[in-house]
Parts: sequence; C-alpha cells; structure tokens
Amino acid sequence: MKRYFNIFMLAVIALLGLSLTACDNDDLNTDQYGSDVRVQAFGPCPVLRGGTLFFYGSNLDQINEIDLPGADPITAIEVVEKGTHSKISIQVPAEKCDTGIVVLKTMKGGELRTVTPITYREDIKLQKFYVGQEGNLSGKPGDELTIKGDYLNLMHGVIFEKNDTVKEEEFLSHDRYTIVVRIPDAARTGVIKVTDLAEEPSELESEEALEVKGATVESFSPAKPKAGQSITIKGSMLQLVEAIELQGATVKAEDFSSQRSDQIVFVLPAEATDGEMMLLLKSGVEVPAGSIETIVPTSLSTTPSPVKNSATLTITGNDLDLITSVAFAAADGNVNAEITSQNANELKVTVPETAQSGNVTLALANGKQVTVACSIKTATITALSPESLMAGEQLVIRGTDLDLVASITFPVGQTIEAKDMKVTAKAIVLNVPSGAAGTGFVLNLKNGTTVENTTLVVRPSTNPTLTNAPTGNPGKSVTIEGANYNSVEAIYIGSVKVTKITERTDNKMTFVIPETVAAGEHDLILKTSDGGSYNVGKITVVPNEMDITANCVTQADQNTQMSFPVTLTWDDNGRFRIQRNAPVDITKCALTAGKSKIKFHITSAGQMQFNDANWSAFDTFTAAEGDNVVEVTLTQTMIDWLTGAQSDGWSNSAFIIQGSDMTITKITLVP
Repeated sequence: MKRYFNIFMLAVIALLGLSLTACDNDDLNTDQYGSDVRVQAFGPCPVLRGGTLFFYGSNLDQINEIDLPGADPITAIEVVEKGTHSKISIQVPAEKCDTGIVVLKTMKGGELRTVTPITYREDIKLQKFYVGQEGNLSGKPGDELTIKGDYLNLMHGVIFEKNDTVKEEEFLSHDRYTIVVRIPDAARTGVIKVTDLAEEPSELESEEALEVKGATVESFSPAKPKAGQSITIKGSMLQLVEAIELQGATVKAEDFSSQRSDQIVFVLPAEATDGEMMLLLKSGVEVPAGSIETIVPTSLSTTPSPVKNSATLTITGNDLDLITSVAFAAADGNVNAEITSQNANELKVTVPETAQSGNVTLALANGKQVTVACSIKTATITALSPESLMAGEQLVIRGTDLDLVASITFPVGQTIEAKDMKVTAKAIVLNVPSGAAGTGFVLNLKNGTTVENTTLVVRPSTNPTLTNAPTGNPGKSVTIEGANYNSVEAIYIGSVKVTKITERTDNKMTFVIPETVAAGEHDLILKTSDGGSYNVGKITVVPNEMDITANCVTQADQNTQMSFPVTLTWDDNGRFRIQRNAPVDITKCALTAGKSKIKFHITSAGQMQFNDANWSAFDTFTAAEGDNVVEVTLTQTMIDWLTGAQSDGWSNSAFIIQGSDMTITKITLVP
C-alpha cells in the first residue's frame, strides 16, 4: 500500500527558538518580523513520511526550494500566507528522506539552515480495505467497507472520493487495527482516505481505488411520452437518484411520483423535449437512461375553409391540449391568435384581422411546432353602379365580404379609407376622390392582400377640389390648393361668405378670411358659375393674437400706464396690474379654458408670480436663459377674472404680476 498523510499541527513546537544561518551574501535580518526572509518554526516534528510539513516565519513566499536530507530538492511549495506573518508547506517524500538539517533556498540564491534536525513518524498505517471479503474492492452504497492497518484508532474519519467525510460516530466498528463503515450514498469510485480530523489533519490514502457501483437502468416506458404523462424507469439502486435531467427540463427527486430501489415514476414536464434522459446520482455521477421522443399533435384539420378574418377557426386532431400558442401567416411574418377554447381533440381560435392564407403554426411548451394549412376568405366584387362616372361622384360596389376592406385606391394614387365610406359585408358606398382619373380600382384588405377591378371608368372631374389643409387667422390671407378653381364664383367658410379673393389660378386660390369667422374648424364650400355647390373639405380658423401690453398699469398708481420693458420685482418698482378693458376690451373676447393663453414675451430669465386682483397666487413661473416666452394657459377661474365674473370689488384689475429678474417686453392674449 502507498501511504499518504496530512500534518499533525504542533501548536507550539520545540523549534520556536529555531536559529538559522545564511550564506551566499543573502542579507538576512534577525528582526523577528522584519522585511527579510525568516523562519520561526516548522512542524510537525516528527512528521509522517508522505505527510505535509509546514514552515512559519516572515516573507517565506521568497523560498523557491527546500532540501530534506537524502531527498531530491523540493520545489513544489505551497504558499499558504504571505508577508511578515507567512506560512508555506511541502509534501514530505514517502521514501529517500533522512533525519538531519533542512535547507531553505531563496529566490536570491541565499540559504537558510535549521539548527534543529527533522525527524519522522511511521506508526500509522493503512494497509488494505475490502468490501465483504478480502480482495473484493467493489461495492455499492450501503455495503460494509472494512479498512485494515495499524494505529487506526488515531484516525476519526473516512473520506470517500468526491464525498464529505464519514465521521467516527457513524463507524460500525473502530479499533487500533480496523475501521468498518458503510459506503455512503454519495460515494464515487476512487481512493479512500482515513483522517484524524485535526485542525491541520493527517490523512492516509489507499493505493487501490474502491469501485462504487451506482444505479443501473433496465427499461423505461413509454418511449414516446406526452407532456403530463407518467414515465416509469426500472432498474437497480435507483434510490441513489436525486434528479432526472431531460432535454429542456429537470425533475428533482422530491417531485417524483414515487421512488424505490427498483423503480422511479415521474411526470414528464411540458418543457421537456426529445433527447437523452440522464439519472443524476447523489454522488454526482450521471447515468444514461435512454432517449425519449415527445408526442406532438397529429391528424390536424381546420374548419371552416376558407375562414373569414375575425371569425372563429376550429382545429381538430389529436393531443391539441399540448398547444400553448397559435400563429397565422401575415404580411410581415406571423401574427399570434387568441385561443378561445381547448381540449385534447379540438382547438378554437379567433382569426387575426391581419391573417393571410398559409400555414397555421401550433407551438408546444417544449419548443416543438406543428403546422396545418388554412385558407382565408377574400372580398369579391359582383357589381358596380355606375360602371362609368366622373371623379367626385358616388359609386356603389356590391359583392361579398366587403367588410374586410381597409381602403380603396383609384387611379392615379387616390386612396380613400374605410372610415370615409359606408361599408357592409355586401356593399360599399363612397364618393370617388375628386382627383381620380383612369380605369379600375384596388380593394386593399385589412390583412394586406388586394382585390383588383379593371372595369370601372373614372372620368376627370370638372368640380373644384381641395388637396391641402388650409389654416389661417380672421382678417388674414389663406391659400387653398386643388383643381378647377377657374369655375369658382363664391367661397363660403361655413355660412360666412368670403368677400376678398386676392389671387386665383385653376389649382390655387388666395383669399382673406372674414373677421366675423369664429375660431375653429369650418366647412369650406365652393360655388361654381353653373350653380353647383361643393363642400370640398375643412378650413381651420385660428384666433389672432392680441397685444394687451397697453392694458398694464403700475401697482403704485393704477392711473399710470406701465412702461415696458419692465424687470419684475417683489415691490412696487417692478410690479404691475393687467386691466380688463382699457384700452383693449378683453371682456368681450371669446375665451376657452385650457386653450386660450396669455403670453409674456421676455428677454431675461427669472421668476414671475401670477396673481388675481385679490393677491391670490395662481402659479409661479420660472424662465431659463434662452427662453423667449412664458405661456399661461387660462383656467376658467382666470377667465372669470378677465371677463369681470370675479372682481376685487373696487378696481378694473384682472391680474397682478410680480417676481424677480425676469424682463418682460410685451404681453399678448391668444383667444
């Protein structure tokens, strides 16, 4: 038997006063913990042949060779601790080492020699082991292992390969010559060791390896399991299994349906997929258990066929309860569908609005997929009324499933959205865009497919049209763009007639919005010389911004107009009031809470407090460098102060403005 061991640590050894000699000009310090290399002690002494020998001192990480009498130089040095309190160790050879002085060599070429010689112990022996009867070096967890040697009563633990120590209290018998212990469940094939369990333990290692027999698998069923189904594994020593690793999932022992030495039953997780099953033993060893092929749905079919977008599609087949998601083909890839009901033989889903004909992909939790073909309905055209018309006139399209239409495109590139048409499954009623001209049209369906007509004839329109979105202020010019403006005799914004046209071509007109037009969106109506009246679209009238700077008076004298620019202060020098009706009469303005604004035009950053005439603060506004305007969106309470619905009871003031540093140049009101 080959013998191995660990150190008997000597808490205080006789070498504490060890003196050393140095040579080869290595400048060694006698200071106990100086900056140079020092050895204060070594041990244990005597040391077991084949055991570990420790050296204690200062800067011992600078030692690169240790020579024991009679042995080859030792360079395999483990640095346990560095620095002024350092510790290194070496493995003492089992043979060829004699009693004598130990020599430690430094990286600089110096030598340190111990005064005290090293001595050896050879009393503890591990001679052999066996399972059951002598010569048998193999066994299984639970079998009795007998260890023979001498002075084994000094050893208090047995270490198996890749396993924690079995301690003395678990020994079946223990004396000077024998240790008997059961092979633990987590033991693996390999050498065994005995140990004294000291703080710096001594260990003896066997020369031969113990062969530990693990679990074996005889059979499993079924070979083609379904997620959620039980799998039964039969074999021997199966109580040693702590988990089963599958492709995509792991089942731990605590989740087994049952476990005994000859059989394991577990439920196949939904995430598990095809591949090898491995039994993970308590020892960490993996045992192949065979390959499985997981079940997927089969015999698939769909009804109805074709199916309409947004309708219910029924998929029938086998094992459809495994499906976790359903995706239809679509213009930009696949689109997921909502599963509305599901069992093993039938699956119902709502067909997405964007689904197209093609394969429906059914996905399982383990990543596997199956497909089934699906045909999606398309819109059809059966009749047009009329079959020839002028752009801008009404067209009726009759057919089937026309509610699938998202838009219609007429030549040339004139598209009208479904929201601007009257649409049912059997008919669409719309006005052909006034800019259309040519033959045919295209139905653009919601799922990205199209249906083409080539028979409709669209003649160019002679009616006026609008192609831009005009916006303007009362009393200001606005330009509209379109076609056939030479025939326009009159323009109306809602019910208000435009009295001034400043420029006209056949595709562009500029006119002045009457002052009496209220702010908001209005119908733009163009009347032609032949008596026609055409509502061509919308025009947005934006209220004019009013300069109310002149309505500001000083806080000190409300009969004195405030001089601008003014830098705000918290006293009367830079504090002013905004009056309701002098000289601009704000009380008659149409103001809307949340939309109307007062704008303070500024040239410097600072702070402004906005108060009512009774000094109640609405808010405090801060401007940063570079800001040009501070906007105050009017609330209903602010509007009440401007119109006089609220008052301080004695003055014409609506608001009081004060603050610091902010320089105001002008104040405007946006109704």
